[in-house]
Amino acid sequence: MSKIKKLTTFQKVSLVFILVGLLNYIQGIIVAVTQKDWNLLIGKILSLAIMAIIVYLLKNRIFGGWKNLMKQRDATREQFERSKGNINIKDAAIFSLTWSREIYKNIPDDRKQLVKTSFILIGIAGGIIMFHLGRYGFLTMVVIAGLILAGVNLLIWVVGSERQEKDRLAIELETARKMQMSLMPSHAPEILGFDIAGTCIPAMNVGGDLFDFVWFGKNSHKLCIPIVDVSGKGMDAALTAVYTSGALVSEAQHEENVLTVVGNLNSAIYSRQNRSRFVSLLMVALDTDSHSIEYINAGQSQPLLARNNNVSILKGLGSRFPLGIVKTPQYLAQGLQLIKGDIMLLYTDGVTEAMNNKEEMYGEERLRILFLNLTYQGLTAAGIISEIKNEVLRFSGLEQQHDDLTLVAIKML
Repeated sequence: MSKIKKLTTFQKVSLVFILVGLLNYIQGIIVAVTQKDWNLLIGKILSLAIMAIIVYLLKNRIFGGWKNLMKQRDATREQFERSKGNINIKDAAIFSLTWSREIYKNIPDDRKQLVKTSFILIGIAGGIIMFHLGRYGFLTMVVIAGLILAGVNLLIWVVGSERQEKDRLAIELETARKMQMSLMPSHAPEILGFDIAGTCIPAMNVGGDLFDFVWFGKNSHKLCIPIVDVSGKGMDAALTAVYTSGALVSEAQHEENVLTVVGNLNSAIYSRQNRSRFVSLLMVALDTDSHSIEYINAGQSQPLLARNNNVSILKGLGSRFPLGIVKTPQYLAQGLQLIKGDIMLLYTDGVTEAMNNKEEMYGEERLRILFLNLTYQGLTAAGIISEIKNEVLRFSGLEQQHDDLTLVAIKML
């Protein structure tokens, strides 16, 4: 036994209008006969006859011109979308009515039942109106129904398009977040005499922060610790971070000189990047044999060094241009000999520029004082980072995090 094909919402609504129209005509004929209003009766019968003749005469032409109708339909949609909403009422109505089925298909699944209910309510209201319109009720109702359908379709199209755009952005945002987090090291390096830890908390709109632990060259006694912050947000920033991370790892594994690595990285980014986007970098090279570091700061936040119950700012030397801005910047490497008990804190501006509901930034001074106080507590590198992260988040309160928070702590035991 063949299954009965289920009617679409549009077909159901159409049937309702047809039935209501027929009932209206039947009611009119009954009233005309009862009241012996022969003019009304003749008018009703002639109207039905004329509509039947028109449909019969134009039947072949309508079906014969279907391809042309479809071409016109496609042209209307192309014109409508190209206009970006700046279109006259006639063209908007044509687009709305001729693309009804596609518009309904794009309704989010969790809203389809509400739309169906809305059309049922509109149909019931339309039927009631038509019964009270008298002899001209059917034709008037057809015009009213067409206008209502066109207007409702346009609203559905606008809402559906916005929902699709939001869904697309949400998917892109989640993809960018996963890409960004995949660049972070899964665990900190275990080095005799050192305690190292790092973390990155992406913002809601995803920035381009990343940190990494990469061994220089072939000897594996010098650890590269880069802190990167890509300008911009979303997928563009994430893709730039992916490229930067790959180029950085490749350079570090083939070159032991930190200045050469940064210079080559700048050239690679400069040759590929739009000048409106840049990459700030703090490159720290830790020599595990000599217990010394070299660092180059290319537009990144200045690191802090806790030593002998005091916190100092490591300002660095040479050019401070972020990567990708200048073709041949004059970067210089600054050296520092570490001693037992030293703690070095690397961070991005998402930490110091975090805001509370009074639009106050957390600031460098708060961070310096907090860092100094934490050094007295004998915390591990991971503990120090956790306390700073929690304090910054407490400071921000319910305010949305607008930039990534990235922290790395290096503690010499």
